[in-house]
Parts: sequence; C-alpha cells; structure tokens
Amino acid sequence: MTPTPRILVTGGAGFVGRHLLTALKADGRWGEIHATHRPTSGPISSIDGVYWHEADLLDEAVPDALIDRIKPSQIIHTAWVTDHGTFWNDPANTRWIDASLKLANAFIRKGGKRFVNLGSVAEYEWQNGRMIEGITPEQPATPYGAAKLAFHRALMEQGKRGNVSTATARVFFVYGPFEKPGRLVPTACSAIIKGQPAAFGSLSQWRDFLHVTDLARGIVALTGSHLEGAVNIGSGGPIRLSLLLDMLEKLGGRSDVFQRGARKDPENDPPILFADGAKLAQTGWLPLVGYEEGLASALDHWRYRLT
Repeated sequence: MTPTPRILVTGGAGFVGRHLLTALKADGRWGEIHATHRPTSGPISSIDGVYWHEADLLDEAVPDALIDRIKPSQIIHTAWVTDHGTFWNDPANTRWIDASLKLANAFIRKGGKRFVNLGSVAEYEWQNGRMIEGITPEQPATPYGAAKLAFHRALMEQGKRGNVSTATARVFFVYGPFEKPGRLVPTACSAIIKGQPAAFGSLSQWRDFLHVTDLARGIVALTGSHLEGAVNIGSGGPIRLSLLLDMLEKLGGRSDVFQRGARKDPENDPPILFADGAKLAQTGWLPLVGYEEGLASALDHWRYRLT
C-alpha cells in the first residue's frame, strides 16, 4: 500500500504560502498538509486540514527537529527574507542559504522524496528579455539573486547524492491579495483607494506579471510532476507597466493620483523581462486569471484593508 503523501510548506503564512496552501488543499492529492510560520507572523489564517508549526528556520536546531517531528515526503520551501525594499541586499540572504541547506539535508536523511524550492527571476542575467531554463545565463545582479542561485545549485547536488527529486520554481513578477505594501500593485491600489498621489517611474518597462493564485497552482503542478532543475513559472506574456496602471485606474474610477515619470527608473533596468513557460507547460498548467480579473481582486483586497 502506497503511503499517504505528507507535504510541508515552509513560510505558509507569507504572501505566496497562504495561497499555496489553498491550492494544495483544492488539488486533493496530499493526505496531510503541514505549514510553518515564524513566531513573529501574528495571527495565522485558518485553513481546514492544514497543520501549523511555529518555527524559526534560522535557528540552527529547528530544521532537524522539524523534519523529525513531521517526517514529510515532500517539501515546498517558500520561506526566505522578503522584506520589501531591503531583501535585495539583506545580509540575511546568506543565513537563509545555510538554513535551507540544513533543511534539505535533514529531509534527505529522513527519507524525503521530493524537495521543491521557490526561486526567482533574479537568478538570471537580465539583458536577454526572454528567460529560458538552461539557456539564459545565470548571473544574478543582487545578493538576493546570488543567494537563491547558490541554494538552487547546492540543492540539485544534494538531491543527486541523496537520490531525492529536486526542482526550483523560478518565480517572476507576482501580484494579488496579501501582497506586501510598497510594491507596484499595492502602491497603486492604495493611491486609488485613499485618493492620494503616488509617484512612479517611466512605466515603460515590460514585465511578466502573474496572479498569485495562478502561481500557487503552478507550484502545485510542479510539485506533483517529475520535472527537475529550474522551472520558470510566469505568464509568458509580458505587459507594459503603464498599461497595468491604466487598467487599475479604469477599475478604480480615478485618473488623478498616479504621477507618471516623477521618479527615476533604476539604472540598467532592462526594457523587457518574461518567462519562457514551455517546461512547466508539460504538466498541463496554464494561467487562468486575466489581468482585469486579477487586478480587480487586488483592488478589492486593498479596499477591504484600507477602508
């Protein structure tokens, strides 16, 4: 008799994690769903059938103890430093490499079967426009991207040595309910709802935005597949940032709060970035949430939060 799959999601209380837990539950293939949250996470969303564990993975003793207690057959590792505006250069990125390696080592020693890591478009060199796994150079421009890539490579090696299936979901630009304040879409939503001006750059760049529920479904599809190595999860169809904000203005019924061109664009900011999605498409996954529907859900979320 095949053992019931027992999956552990680290960072379950985060922006991606909470949507991922809902997607895993809806998928129905996982007998037990376990999730970690930091001691400082605050109130945890109640999701029927999810077992929560308070855990600081940066504590050296925690990864071994956590794996000993849960004994998962699969892990989706989403926990990392994510504080907006600082995570790109945060020294904690190095600590997260070590903590993640300890988690992977404990998982392999205890007989785990599949480890899926949440990676980033930041692991790539950004001057190529279209990011293709195994073809686009892996040349991160930030400590965050370098740390993510270092763990990805170490995880692949550990998986080979330990006979464990491993994959890294390379995430592009995500938006939707529970996104952290300060990012593009929450900033725009807040400006519309409060009627207060918000300054933006040229908004001339094209980026691959994906609604967080589609991302969650993509991670579930990857986890349940036999795909290994780096796997892009993006829409595959970039949108100009100015058009994204045009759509939000129309949905919010305001056209007087966005100060376009009031800020300088970052130096060396590439004109276009988007995912080649052919590898993940092998699972049958496709994005389902269109921009208008997705932006409306984000606007509704922030209207609820701010009014």
